[in-house]
Amino acid sequence: MMHSRRRHIRLLCGAIAVGMPAVRAATPDFNGYSDAQKEELLKLGKIVSVEEIGHGVTKPLKVRLELNGVEHLGQIQTVDKDLPDFFPEGGPPVHMRDSWRFNVAAYKLDRLLSLNMVPVTVQRTYKTKPAAFTWWVDDVMFEEVDRIKKELTAPDPEKFDRQRALGAIFDELIINIDRNLANLLITNAWNVVLIDHSRSFTAYPGIRNEAKLSRCSVAFMAKLKALTAGQVTAAVGALLTAAEVRALMARRDLIVDWFGRAAKTKGAENVWFS
Repeated sequence: MMHSRRRHIRLLCGAIAVGMPAVRAATPDFNGYSDAQKEELLKLGKIVSVEEIGHGVTKPLKVRLELNGVEHLGQIQTVDKDLPDFFPEGGPPVHMRDSWRFNVAAYKLDRLLSLNMVPVTVQRTYKTKPAAFTWWVDDVMFEEVDRIKKELTAPDPEKFDRQRALGAIFDELIINIDRNLANLLITNAWNVVLIDHSRSFTAYPGIRNEAKLSRCSVAFMAKLKALTAGQVTAAVGALLTAAEVRALMARRDLIVDWFGRAAKTKGAENVWFS
């Protein structure tokens, strides 16, 4: 009787176990992932699936990556081609290129300046071609183009405007000719994210559009002033040519000078923020 009862309990427990759904590992909090963790997944993750995003002139791809049981999305760009020359006012034409390597360089420079507005991006081979693999931004609410269409206002307009101002400085620094409202993302926390920098870093030593410059944080300006060509070269390696680095530093000097003059003419309180 006792053996029969134990056997019944074992069978009952087995039946319950079979009927219970498998316990899945908890999804990681990707917002808490460090840059190093994201880089590792982008570099070493197994490619599970790839699909076309459906928009963007550089034909980017959406990729699903898996590493040690953790999956996340990324974006692949392999574009690397010449563009029509850039014709600056009063100067000779400058060679331009649309390249995946500028996406990686933008991420490296963003972190050098402690801006933290560009998603983690690494260099990796895709189908025998060198490519940029970019972390798919988590928790995106919408693109800036959608915010404008819906006439939505950030809960903290000043904070949002400050982010936009810093993003504009970064675009002038890297001479990004392709910043549009669709590659400026806004998260649910109303943080601005800058994506797609393949048409940047032209070896032109001038500011393309001073009208984009407005305000700057004291901390970001300090980072700009302290930036050296050696730091940039060490961070980007072969991603940028020597001429592209020299032009970057020349634009940096002009941006620093512009804000110095603007603080005098417009008033420091209208230019600087903490």
